[in-house]
Amino acid sequence: MKGILPGNVSSPEFVELKGDASDRKFVRMSFDEDGRRKTYILMIYPGEFSSSSLNFIEVQKFLKKKGLPVPEISRIIEEKGIVVLEDLGDVTMEMKLTAEPSAKKKLYSEAVDIIIKMQTKAKLGKNERCVAFTLQFDVEKFMYELNFFRHNYIEKFCGREISGADSKVLNDSFIRLSTELAAYPEKVFCHRDYHSRNLMVTSAGLFMVDFQDARIGLPQYDLASLLRDSYMELDKEFVESMTNYYVERREKSGWPVNDLKSFIYYFHLASIQRNIKAIGTFAFQKVEKGNDRYVKYIPTTFSYVRQNPVINSQMSEIGEIFDKYSLW
Repeated sequence: MKGILPGNVSSPEFVELKGDASDRKFVRMSFDEDGRRKTYILMIYPGEFSSSSLNFIEVQKFLKKKGLPVPEISRIIEEKGIVVLEDLGDVTMEMKLTAEPSAKKKLYSEAVDIIIKMQTKAKLGKNERCVAFTLQFDVEKFMYELNFFRHNYIEKFCGREISGADSKVLNDSFIRLSTELAAYPEKVFCHRDYHSRNLMVTSAGLFMVDFQDARIGLPQYDLASLLRDSYMELDKEFVESMTNYYVERREKSGWPVNDLKSFIYYFHLASIQRNIKAIGTFAFQKVEKGNDRYVKYIPTTFSYVRQNPVINSQMSEIGEIFDKYSLW
């Protein structure tokens, strides 16, 4: 860690933290300086980078400017592939709710409030730029993720091959799902991975992390990611109450949901796509990287898909294929 510590510090410590499903590593750096113990998080990339080409840095600066809760960047060391971040602690929203279930309504309400703020404040102003606005949740992106699931979960993880007429039925269903989602008329800034492990609980409230894949998409996407989270089992009544809370908060922000029935339908569509995408990622971690710690979340995620009202109506062909090939 030579060249990372500031001058005139003592008692340095470096502790590697459990990372996510990416190739980055995270290390907590602590040291004594001016009579105080200071801590930072080192986000370490596989190799050196240019700040101008790193999405995380550009998105962080944009969100910070818009008043959204993201960690401060203390220092960037391009030649070492390191971003030095504010230490937000170790408590994710998932961990907090596991230890204190009674905080569920409060934390989810705050998380929904952040979504509303992000969707209403994270807009490009004059002479502003952010890479997220060059990326879209379009048909191509949705289809890539659904085919990623097909390749890694169905074919590699389950060892199944869907061919002939069934293959066409599944592909056509995925195309229809992707096309409908991409055609939703309202577009907003999307975090892209807005769930309980990417929200840190601090004394100052919730903070967002892991936002480097932000892009433009439908407003239901981040809400579906939060309320149909693979790491948290939320019952139907609670999901409905938080969806209603989102609608109420939008009304108060001066941006009402004009067609509630349509909004809910697209929330369910986004949930199907998001959950299927997550299962593909979990399978990929197992079959390609030998990392099996995400496998246990596949049943919970599939239960969300199975219970989704749209999978049992307008998108029933997907469920029929999953049944026929014993995929869930």
